[in-house]
Amino acid sequence: MIKDTVEKIIKSNISISFAESATGGSLASIFTKIPGASNVFKGSFVTYSDEYKIKYLGVKKDTIDKYGVVSKEVALEMVVGLKKETNADICASVTGNAGPSKGDPNEPVGRVYVGLIIKDDKNVFELNLTGTREDIINSTVEFVYSKIDEKLTDE
Repeated sequence: MIKDTVEKIIKSNISISFAESATGGSLASIFTKIPGASNVFKGSFVTYSDEYKIKYLGVKKDTIDKYGVVSKEVALEMVVGLKKETNADICASVTGNAGPSKGDPNEPVGRVYVGLIIKDDKNVFELNLTGTREDIINSTVEFVYSKIDEKLTDE
């Protein structure tokens, strides 16, 4: 399924970029394994620290302080900053808690926010996942690609 979505993006010549925290580069890694990816993949930011979310994606420190790094507000600022930096047709951001310990004391393990901009349509999704760290990362990656596929199919 993911491979089909990536191939659809490549075939349609639609540019894409990612801003990843909880998934640690998994979205980009999967994308770049498909031949032809270099024609549409603009790049990726793995902004694991708050400092890098602020420095490279323009996330406001006040937003992190007020809502926490695992929040819909941060996911939105990440994806908006990514769009500004790359101007890709598809931009996706991920911030969350993959566990096993709680990084953000206000958010449970398995809480993940995904920001998605396709063309100019902006969305933020909240996921509440279970399982191991690997399960949570894999489920998040599958969700992102399925949402991209769904949005491309709707167009």
